[in-house]
Formats: sequence, structure tokens, C-alpha cells
Amino acid sequence: MPIGEYDKRVVIITAELGRIHAFARGARRTNSKLLAGTDPLTFGTFKLISGKNAYTLVEVKIVNYFNELKTDIDRVYYGFYFLELASYFSRENIGEKNLINLIYMAFKALEAKVDKLTPEFIKAIFEWKIFQIEGIMPSIDEGIFLGKKLKPSTVYAIKMIAVTDITKLFSFDLEAESKREFIKLAEEYRDLNTDIQFKSLEMIREV
Repeated sequence: MPIGEYDKRVVIITAELGRIHAFARGARRTNSKLLAGTDPLTFGTFKLISGKNAYTLVEVKIVNYFNELKTDIDRVYYGFYFLELASYFSRENIGEKNLINLIYMAFKALEAKVDKLTPEFIKAIFEWKIFQIEGIMPSIDEGIFLGKKLKPSTVYAIKMIAVTDITKLFSFDLEAESKREFIKLAEEYRDLNTDIQFKSLEMIREV
């Protein structure tokens, strides 16, 4: 968010401190050392100074800029959505290492453009895993969810996500009908567990 003529106010999701707000002074100047590091969808190591009411960002060492992802406007909006959903669930002063890893691997999956991993499917995998990380993963032992009898492959996929390491999460596929069910149920469950309209979802629908 722009502040004044040259400054930025940024939201950073961190492994150590969860979601934090920081001021990046001069970050909008073309010669600023913080310009690239405060670009959306950027992963790095952030050096911060703690102030009375907020942090000040003083240095960024970029780990991955995700250049290829940022050239695909359709997929960029999915990246924005992952950050928006993660920001909704993350909290200040609570470490979010698993969430950081999930976002990173989801960005890698978007950037890879593997045919079987459509953006919609990546989104659903991300949503199911974030439910598990946040402790709101539903029980589907009876194969029934939201009053619906699920396909066995859908049940298996949801259960598998709960126990699969994040680094191996975006590596499976489902047949078309189960995939549609898997995606739709994730959206319905997200809507039951959130109370805001995600702006990035509106952008995805408009593309």
C-alpha cells in the first residue's frame, strides 16, 4: 500500500512472527534497494526493526522473485489469492513456517504449468492443506461431507493431503469428475470458514 510520495506499507507473512505489517521507507523510488523486495509474490529474507507500533523494513535478500509466474496474468491472480487466504488465517506473533512452505510450493506449481495441475486444481489443493494447517480439516471418515456422498477418489485425495509433506503435495491428479467435486467442496468449505469476500477471487472470475 502506498504511503506518502515514496513509502510503502507492506504485509509480510513470516515463518517466525506470522503476519506482520511494516513500513518500507523510500521503497517506491526507482533506485530504492527495497523496490524489488516489496513487490508482491516475492520470497526472501527480510531484515526488520521493531518500532513502538510497527516494524520498519530495512533490507531484503530475495530468494525467489517468481519472474515467470508474474508474466502470466491469469496465474498471478491465483498467487494473489493464495496470499490473501494465507493472510486471512495467519496471526501476528504466531510462527507460520508450514504456511510459508505451502505458499512457496503453490507458487512453484503455478509457475511450472504442468498440464494436469490446472490453476483451479492447485487452488483446491492449497485450500485443503491450509484447512489442515489451521486445524479445521473436516472429518470425512464416512465418505459424507456437507450432506453429500463423496466419490471414493475424492475422499482418498482429501485424506492424503492431510498427511502428505508439503514438498510433495502438488504431484497427484484426479479423474475429471472427482477433480470437479474436489474443487467445488474446497470452495464451499472455505466459504463456511471465512467471513470476507476475497478480492483476488473476483479478479480470477473476471479474467
